[in-house]
Amino acid sequence: MKKFLESTLVQNIILVAIILNSAVLGLLSLNNDFLPHAHLILIDELCLYFFIFEMCLKIVVYQKDFFKSRWNLFDFTIVAFSVIPFLVDNNSLFFSENIVIFRLFRIVKVLRVFSTIPQLKFIIMVISKSVPNVLCIGALLLLVYYVYAVFGTRMFGVAMPEYFGDLGRSFFTLFQMMTGESWSEAIARPTMQIYPYAWVYFISFIIIVSFIVLNIIIGVIVNSVDEIKEQKEESK
Repeated sequence: MKKFLESTLVQNIILVAIILNSAVLGLLSLNNDFLPHAHLILIDELCLYFFIFEMCLKIVVYQKDFFKSRWNLFDFTIVAFSVIPFLVDNNSLFFSENIVIFRLFRIVKVLRVFSTIPQLKFIIMVISKSVPNVLCIGALLLLVYYVYAVFGTRMFGVAMPEYFGDLGRSFFTLFQMMTGESWSEAIARPTMQIYPYAWVYFISFIIIVSFIVLNIIIGVIVNSVDEIKEQKEESK
């Protein structure tokens, strides 16, 4: 049974069901004339029953080993959330307003395609390996944000309340500056007309965040790619 579940035929059937369900959920979000809404709901429910059957079969076959796979845990979480609409009273006020969220949560299952395509699987491996280091860099970036947000609020908050009126607005302004979206014309130059030496604040932030921290993140990802390639070569 394990060989049957891991066979190419079964994996392709599961992949087709995932893509079909994702397409149906997309059509349900549009005003389409391809299929009646009732037919799309029926296909969506059939796909859900298929995923539940697949999950139960794998749990019976693999038993404890089922929960050792991250992809199996991912599938189990998606299916569990998808079953919630059938277990909770649809007439409840809270649930009636949020039932669509539980149904659309299954669209995340399309990420399961990554495990079947080698190139996409390689990308997932790179991201997974980079996450710990990226989180550490993110903590450093958050600290830089906090320091500059406090300075910006204290120095420019009175004259530029729409950008630096409080800590939250300062954080959002700094994020806009990091993306490079109209930071010079909309934020820096108007502020410099009131505070001529504000260029030190803006240029130092851009250099630290955009040119140093973000490039470190890129370097970490590139290093992870090299390490994974070396591990594959050593295994061969």
